[in-house]
Amino acid sequence: GNNATTDLVGTYDLSNSIKVYRNAPNAGEIVGGPYNFTVDGTADYVTNIGLEGPAEGSNSTWVITDESGKILGLPPTLEAVKGVNFDAAGAGTCLIWYLRYEDGLVGAEVDKNANDLYGCFDLSNSITVVRTAAVVDGGTISGGPFTFCVGDGEADYAKGVSLECNSTVNSQWVVTDENGKILGLPPTPEAVNFDGAGAGLCLIWHLSYADGLEGLEAGNNATTDLVGTYDLSNSIKVYRNAPNAGEIVGGPYNFTVDGTADYVTNIGLEGPAEGSNSTWVITDESGKILGLPPTLEAVKGVNFDAAGAGTCLIWYLRYEDGLVGAEVDKNANDLYGCFDLSNSITVVR
Repeated sequence: GNNATTDLVGTYDLSNSIKVYRNAPNAGEIVGGPYNFTVDGTADYVTNIGLEGPAEGSNSTWVITDESGKILGLPPTLEAVKGVNFDAAGAGTCLIWYLRYEDGLVGAEVDKNANDLYGCFDLSNSITVVRTAAVVDGGTISGGPFTFCVGDGEADYAKGVSLECNSTVNSQWVVTDENGKILGLPPTPEAVNFDGAGAGLCLIWHLSYADGLEGLEAGNNATTDLVGTYDLSNSIKVYRNAPNAGEIVGGPYNFTVDGTADYVTNIGLEGPAEGSNSTWVITDESGKILGLPPTLEAVKGVNFDAAGAGTCLIWYLRYEDGLVGAEVDKNANDLYGCFDLSNSITVVR
């Protein structure tokens, strides 16, 4: 308790002194967290982490380890820790520590284990950072298939499409042709008016994807050109029918009802004829259906002399399933469904 250099009384002599440094590093306490991030391409930072308590020791660093203690990084400052993008580390769990130590510490190196540090040091408590892989699931869509008659000026919407999906990332509806070429990226399937798309087959998909996806644009192929983390749902077919009866050539015809058979031998059909079903139609001038010859040969086999005097019209009809009104004695003007009637050829008897 007395002072050796001032309180001694008597005859004495002190030698030189030898210093003894007694170090006791103290890393204090980390506050903030724990953190739970989704690895989805969006940067994740530990912005509200901090340090409390007396921090003592000649040297310091922050330490990031995996759960086993393997050192993944040694950010030198708190600001450097806050600048770490944990999304880029992929899925997993890591721990953040603060380290105070004296010269001569051994083992504070990346890929070594913080449990094997040797020297005079103190590690703080740890903060856990859990990095969960994003759920990239396109889900399951239901509804349809849809069949529309396009080109008739009536809007056609794919109503009633539903989605079951637990994805935690970005979502997008995609419309492609039958080969996967992207035709549109609507906010919902109901937003698309398929009447303006023309005839053909297209597919509706639901897409889930992580940030950074490349290739998601019209003209690219949704099944081959996308680059990144993504998943496409099943697809729903949309059939866009546009019957086209083409053009009848030949005639007009003028026959005399005199007992001699009269045939439209040089009648023909030109142009693209499209539609799942077809028939020829013979009507009177008001449109009343007199006959439905199934083929061109059947039309050429009709003996118009036997019909008596009058005027009739020959038409060609292409149509999809569900056509209503294509029956003898009904009127061709009252046909209902998805169909196209060609021009008519007049036969005056």
